[in-house]
Amino acid sequence: MANALMYLMGGGTGTRLQPLTSQRAKPAVPFGGTLRVVDFVLSNIYNSGIRTAAVLTQYKSKSLHGHLRGGWYHRFGMGEMGSILTLPAAKGETGWFQGTADAVYQNLDVLERQSFDVINVFGADHVYLMDISQMNQFHLDNDADMTISAIPVRRDLAAGEYGVFTVNQRGEMIAFTEKPKDPSPIPGNEDFCLCSMGNYALDQKTLEDYLRADAKKVHTDDKEKVLAEPEMFTKSDFGFDIIPALMRDGKKIMVYDFSTNTIPGMAAEHKGYWRDIGNLDQFYIANMEIREVNPPINLYNRRWRIHTNVEVEQPAKFIGNNTKDNLVANGAVLTNSNIERSVISYGDKVDNAYVTDSILLGYTTIMPGARIHRAIIDRDVVVPSGIRIGIDHEEDIAHGFKVTEAGITVVPKKYKF
Repeated sequence: MANALMYLMGGGTGTRLQPLTSQRAKPAVPFGGTLRVVDFVLSNIYNSGIRTAAVLTQYKSKSLHGHLRGGWYHRFGMGEMGSILTLPAAKGETGWFQGTADAVYQNLDVLERQSFDVINVFGADHVYLMDISQMNQFHLDNDADMTISAIPVRRDLAAGEYGVFTVNQRGEMIAFTEKPKDPSPIPGNEDFCLCSMGNYALDQKTLEDYLRADAKKVHTDDKEKVLAEPEMFTKSDFGFDIIPALMRDGKKIMVYDFSTNTIPGMAAEHKGYWRDIGNLDQFYIANMEIREVNPPINLYNRRWRIHTNVEVEQPAKFIGNNTKDNLVANGAVLTNSNIERSVISYGDKVDNAYVTDSILLGYTTIMPGARIHRAIIDRDVVVPSGIRIGIDHEEDIAHGFKVTEAGITVVPKKYKF
């Protein structure tokens, strides 16, 4: 197994997930009743045998730091895991991280006096299971300077959202466009394009050389300036700057097909599952998927456990309910309620109420007679008796709630009625 170091991008603002990200970074958003989004990639790192990870944090990181300290440091920080380093951005000589490339550049000292076979740079805000060692071995077997994991995505969904590749028959990248409005299709499959998952494997020297060269350029958020004079200006971003720089120099960039990745205990129908929860509707759909009778991802695979900080150890309690097709976390107390097709998280309490097709993110109380439908309710909210959420969108908007394009009502954390 390759000796690898992981840089994990944990500073995402997740603006399209507002209000869920108004008080926390995107990787710290609760998911699936008992997890945080970051738990998926951290579990992949651990299960893949990678024992050194640097989590780079910045935006509203208190919740993420607390989650890491409460679970990951306690369980693995001084034990099997070896080290999970939390490296927050700080004002000072270099200032806040200006992009993904700058974030790693500011933390190159992690590499001092150490030699790794592979350096990984991964995002911390996607839902998927992956044996990273298979990607790293693919990278080494092909003697690549850089390898990028990729997955087919419908062109209409990818437009303006993802970096898109063109590859040759050997899997080498021959073209890359960052978030094109009209993505190039996969040959023979006009409805799909091959998109970057934002997960990279690099040779250590290549990474250091290109990040140092990029840091000498003038940082700007003006894409046109960068495109016109890439040797002078940079957005300090892997997708927009580092990958094109490697291409201009003729470096070997391989594209790893994530759909070929397997983990122990994985059923064939679960291969290739990857969800970008970039907006509220995608977040809602991903949660609804995992509470299905036959979900497309298996969270119960004992050979590839999803680890987390267990916030509540007491069991869930059901008293006289009519419930169907729900996911219910520890500490939930459900009493004489109708609850269907919903995700109920840590410490939620529902008393003589109706909750359907909804997500409660934890420590929320639904009082008698309340009706919740197609809603996401963030933590620490008390919904009074008789209140309706998701039934009448005009009422929802009058309360100040956000209603998504798909008609999902979102109640922010600690909202007071």
